[in-house]
Amino acid sequence: MTSVYSYFVDTKVKGKPDVYSVVSNAAFAIMSLGLSTFSPFGFEVDLLYFFCGVLIVQLMKIKLWLIIVGGCFSYSLNIIHSTLDTQRSYDLLGITIDPQSQSQVSTGSVSPPDSPRVHVPVPPQADPIPLGSPLQRGNSRRVLARRDFMSYIEELEKENEKVINTILKLVGGYLKANVVNEDQIAVPEIQADDNLVKDMLPSDLIDKLRYTGKLMFQNECRSLYSSCRRLFLKECLSKLGLEIEELNVEDFDKMEKIGSLIKALNITVRILFPNERILCAHVFPESYNADISFAEVCTELSISLLRFVNTLATENHQWSYHLVHVIPNVFKTLIDLIPMFDSLFYGQLFSESLRNGAILVGKRLGVFVELESLIHREVAKETDPNGGIHPTTHRVMDYLREVFTDDETFPIRRGISSLSDQVARIIKVLDTNLEAKSKSYTNPALGHVFMINNLMFLQFGEYYIYGEILGQGWYKSKIDEHIELYQRSSWEKILELLKVSSRELHAESMKKKLKLFNQQFNEICKAQSEWLIFDDELREVVVKSVENTLLPTYGTFIGMIHDVVGKDAYKFIRYGIQNIQDRLSHLFSVKIAEG
Repeated sequence: MTSVYSYFVDTKVKGKPDVYSVVSNAAFAIMSLGLSTFSPFGFEVDLLYFFCGVLIVQLMKIKLWLIIVGGCFSYSLNIIHSTLDTQRSYDLLGITIDPQSQSQVSTGSVSPPDSPRVHVPVPPQADPIPLGSPLQRGNSRRVLARRDFMSYIEELEKENEKVINTILKLVGGYLKANVVNEDQIAVPEIQADDNLVKDMLPSDLIDKLRYTGKLMFQNECRSLYSSCRRLFLKECLSKLGLEIEELNVEDFDKMEKIGSLIKALNITVRILFPNERILCAHVFPESYNADISFAEVCTELSISLLRFVNTLATENHQWSYHLVHVIPNVFKTLIDLIPMFDSLFYGQLFSESLRNGAILVGKRLGVFVELESLIHREVAKETDPNGGIHPTTHRVMDYLREVFTDDETFPIRRGISSLSDQVARIIKVLDTNLEAKSKSYTNPALGHVFMINNLMFLQFGEYYIYGEILGQGWYKSKIDEHIELYQRSSWEKILELLKVSSRELHAESMKKKLKLFNQQFNEICKAQSEWLIFDDELREVVVKSVENTLLPTYGTFIGMIHDVVGKDAYKFIRYGIQNIQDRLSHLFSVKIAEG
């Protein structure tokens, strides 16, 4: 910072270059070279290039031919920096350079401490790179680093058996337990240790992997490491007797496979993945590379396990035992693990699909387990005062919308399946609970409007979300039934007022009937204008059905009033036919609140 500050002060104060500024820049360049050999940050090299460039420009301003002096000086500093940087990298790795390797590019000769020198042949090139060039030195360094990184990977693989045996001792009691049979008295808990793998590996081996990896292309480094650790995960589950295969429909009656799935889920998410997360963080100090590597290590196994669960959730089950016992056990396991799964992959763009996949598969299992209890628990709690859609109906549809989300990795089987049968059962359970809830309205007509709204919303779900399950006819018949019941409970009494017997065919009786009609019609219209039918088309159907019933009867009654009362009849008639239609058009005019 002092050097850069001094440079800008000199430029501002003096303006033109002189011997002092030239010497100053040369000194600053040498200082930057010295810093670059001791500091790991890297910005000192940029300072070196900066001051060398400024030095050349200043020499040019003094005399044009002095550019040769500046160029030679800058080139010599760069050569010294490259040589020192290469030697420093080898020192970090404990590698001794064979003197002959510095003069011959065709053979990279390195000697690890206390071991014979090994010569790694470099493939011949059509256009050899000039000796001593930065590109040649960089390629040579990466070839050596890759060779050593692979040798350290082999050492890492040799440690697998010891690590797996330790994990086996840790989970031995859990592996012997029957996690499917509910008669099992108690299943031993898994004692998780996130640092188990790291602590068992030689610390110098992790250091060598980290230091050597810095000298390689990161994509290649991550690929070699991730491949090694994926094999470790497979080998570990295999040694634990938990090999994961694709689940077929025929395997549903094999309880040992379901038990293996539950155990594999628990051991993988509670022990293996957290340990791999810690190990990745030590091998790749940069969080970006650690996240990518961790995702590469865990994705394949995660998808295999979740596909296993997805098949269990979406295929057809011939045995009711699975629906009552097996699926709830797997669901409980997955639901307990999702928070851990979420924390392992939280904030990692490369693992977002895995987190979403776990949640999706969990919800598909939840159709068999938690959705029905949610309905029984929530429907009784709340009521819509306008007869609108019950909040639980919204929750069920939102839940099913997520369940039936199309996913290439975890496809869902539509049509005939245990999942579709369970969804049909859930809809009927919801319908039954909503029917019971509709009875809580003090006005029976509002209860029927409530059912009309909810059934229509469920019908939309079948049409747009989960496909043909109960059939459009099932919904239509129930909606038509409640429209008819609504008409009876709302308008039957008022229609009775408009019926005139022979004994009532006199002025006083007719006037009294008309007065009662005006009063009750106004009360009904005022109350029902604050009710809700959310679908405009359905609202028109309901209003039209009222018009078709009420208007002909009212028209006949008005005609009889004119005949009995005569020319003074208009004094008692409050509503004409047009007025009746206008009032009816404002029924159910409350709008759904946005947001």
